[in-house]
Amino acid sequence: MKTRIILILAIIASVAFTGCNNALDSEGVSKVTQYPTFDIAGGQYQVIVKGTPFTEKGATTVEGYEVKTVGTVGSAYIDPAHTQPEDVTYSDAVDTDTPGMYITTFSSVNPQGFAGTIDRYIFVVDQAPDPDVDLSGHYTSGSSPAADITKITDGIFYSTNAWGGGSTVVIGAYLICVDGVNIQVPQQESLVRIFGYGKVSGTTLNLKMSRPTFGPPPLLNSTKVWVKA
Repeated sequence: MKTRIILILAIIASVAFTGCNNALDSEGVSKVTQYPTFDIAGGQYQVIVKGTPFTEKGATTVEGYEVKTVGTVGSAYIDPAHTQPEDVTYSDAVDTDTPGMYITTFSSVNPQGFAGTIDRYIFVVDQAPDPDVDLSGHYTSGSSPAADITKITDGIFYSTNAWGGGSTVVIGAYLICVDGVNIQVPQQESLVRIFGYGKVSGTTLNLKMSRPTFGPPPLLNSTKVWVKA
């Protein structure tokens, strides 16, 4: 009987020791996964003058993973006379006859199931951009959080805050300005959906911006004045 008890205790100790070793063996062990790294043929940002043919060249990943095109979302220039939400809609293809901003999204999944996406931005403009136009700088708008505008390429800029006008809401957006006078903010999604248009006057941007998803009622043609610091 005593011998049997000793044998049972030995077996329990052996199992516990093995389990402990397994736990120790797994400590500090981590799996490395490589997320997709994309290469977009032709560049992530493309500017096309209205009527110029465009062919989507697609994207690849450095790792050789399969890449799929998720789809395209397009938004045309804003007509100041048509800024009701039902007048401003999205398209699902690049239309080089309609000036605006078009975004094509690419997606890929690695062998471990981790996905990645990247966007190509295609800007169709009504005339060739003037390379000397540069809205870059630090801007303020009343008591709103400031905005930093960066030039992406000729005629295309990104503002960290296009809303302003005393609002504390920060909404980034792409701005199109090819002639140094007229500004277009095609409908786009940042924090919320916005769109607008405006003029450049010296170092001041006078915008009319809309947030169709606000409300009801929606905020339409709200005056937003941004002054370069």
